[in-house]
Amino acid sequence: MNLNQTTFTIKSPSWLPGMLADQLLESGKLEYFGSFTAAEKKVLRKRKQIPVSRWCEKHRVVTTGGLPGRWKNRVTPYMVGVMDASFFPSVRVITVCAAPQVAKSEAANNCIGYAIDRAPGPVLYVYPDEQTARDNSRDRIRPMIESSARLRGYLTGVDDDVSSMRINLQHMPIYMAWARSAARMANKPIRHLVFDETDKYPETSGKKETDPISLGEKRTRTYRWFYKEWKISSPTIEEGFIWVALTVESQAVFDYYVRCSFCDHFHLMTFEQIKFPEDERDPERVEGENLAWYQCPECGETWDDDLRNRAVQNGDWIERESGLELMVHLKKHRPQKIGFHIPSWLSIFVGLSEVAAAFLRGLKDKTKLKDFRNGHQAIPWLDYPDERDEDHILALRDERPAGLVPSGNVVAALTGAIDTQDNGFFYEIRAWGYGLTQESWQIRNGFAANFAQLEKILFDDAYLDAEGKKYLVRLSVIDSGGHRTSEVYDWCRVNRGRVFALKGVQTMNQPVAWSKIDVYPGTNKPIAGGVMLARVNTTYFKNKLANTLEIAPDDPGAWHMHAEMSVDWARQMTSEYVDEKGIWQVRQSMANHGWDVSGYGLAAAEILGVRFWQKKQPKKEEEKPVIPAQNENWVRGGKQGSVWIKNK
Repeated sequence: MNLNQTTFTIKSPSWLPGMLADQLLESGKLEYFGSFTAAEKKVLRKRKQIPVSRWCEKHRVVTTGGLPGRWKNRVTPYMVGVMDASFFPSVRVITVCAAPQVAKSEAANNCIGYAIDRAPGPVLYVYPDEQTARDNSRDRIRPMIESSARLRGYLTGVDDDVSSMRINLQHMPIYMAWARSAARMANKPIRHLVFDETDKYPETSGKKETDPISLGEKRTRTYRWFYKEWKISSPTIEEGFIWVALTVESQAVFDYYVRCSFCDHFHLMTFEQIKFPEDERDPERVEGENLAWYQCPECGETWDDDLRNRAVQNGDWIERESGLELMVHLKKHRPQKIGFHIPSWLSIFVGLSEVAAAFLRGLKDKTKLKDFRNGHQAIPWLDYPDERDEDHILALRDERPAGLVPSGNVVAALTGAIDTQDNGFFYEIRAWGYGLTQESWQIRNGFAANFAQLEKILFDDAYLDAEGKKYLVRLSVIDSGGHRTSEVYDWCRVNRGRVFALKGVQTMNQPVAWSKIDVYPGTNKPIAGGVMLARVNTTYFKNKLANTLEIAPDDPGAWHMHAEMSVDWARQMTSEYVDEKGIWQVRQSMANHGWDVSGYGLAAAEILGVRFWQKKQPKKEEEKPVIPAQNENWVRGGKQGSVWIKNK
């Protein structure tokens, strides 16, 4: 400190150390003007740090929506972690991929309210279009400030400081912008940046500009070490801004786990556990009569909407890769970019029957199915192709002959899939790779005239890779439809544990469900070791198969064929198309056996759970002491001659 170049105006010198006060007095740099004013004391007072979630319960008032009034965390408990993690020291970018109307935008507004009060700096909101920017400024941002006693104190009182496109507070500005206007995002240093509904943005902000996200992010460079950026949207397609931000850019992705009130089981709440009567396919009745429920995967107890809400209130965020709770993961790994995934069924504003009805509508209408994926599951739409040609399928062949398993320790298991006909069975054996990519290879396919031939193909014949390693068919599924149902069930009893009966169903609310076939007379109690029927959602697996066939042979997750696959089999793989209601139909006068068994193969892999298998890493060999050659001048030494030493 250079006292000769600095002038101090200090209101009350009584708190200064005596020697420093004397030096300032002697230098003539200290002036007395009485004590601090109330406003100065308010500004200079050091406030105790509190989480965003606690701050907004004290100072945030909601003025729009179905539950206006003071903000309550118990209404949207999953947003507590999102808000609190936003101001963790290491975090810079927060991505929220969520269904509509789960309070994601209000949570971002809470963070901005907290920033106004506790971490001031210029704010920029970016909306899809100008009208949305004006509407949000008028209906959300300004009411948030004006309705809060804490935030209202930061207004200047000057009318010109509050407009639809800019709000000037005493200590910081808030700007509104829209994605198509590069000018609205230019020439502004920004500390807090909110991208709202990113998947409604255009690809670029103008003919000469980059995309709106990149353009906005350049505004934060001045605040490189302590800026905050929120990306908020419902997803659309895999290439959309929000899905890329969540799955590619985020260093940690969090899912919300709920807790069962009956058994205390802590688990990820999935759509597959939302149930409704199996014989009910009318979405209007399911929703209108509130027929759906959630079933705990651990204890089997059913939840209505109230029990669902209680389970969500007792939930917490878990990181996908590490399995750690939110704050534990942040403290241990200190990521800069984090993401949160929020499906609709976590929200108190969405009933379980509404979700089930949306799914049923999607089974009849491809557009409604897209809405279900984007608006409830909060996952992107995968637009499967309606047309496939033989050449495309033939191009999936590799150099392996039929019966040869790929080498290199890439195969986790072999499965069999069988399509039952009156005169025999079409079959396919496939090898499956480890993990979620689900890469697979056709090993053998064809037609078997009877069960004896099937047993030889599935259980007796050897399947080897080029290195001589033998693989067994771990699990097979067989179609139980048609005129041979009883024979199929009897064969499954004989080969219990190795073969499962399968029945395809077009409209199901989950990929695979199990039914009891062998029960004690007069009861529904299954006989131990008896036959269970796997009811398979054929629409789900055929959609998945169509997407998989579009993967290039050299890319992860490809669907490989062996070199001897016939043109006829390739033609059967093109035999079905999707109608306007999203249902797979067989083309006239075309055989579809290859297509059917391929879908059954995916179901077999799902039942076996191969996608959860991880390749075992080879153990590191312990380093062994090097024994020198006999002609070198070395001798054994040490305790009991345990080491070699140079003989001098």
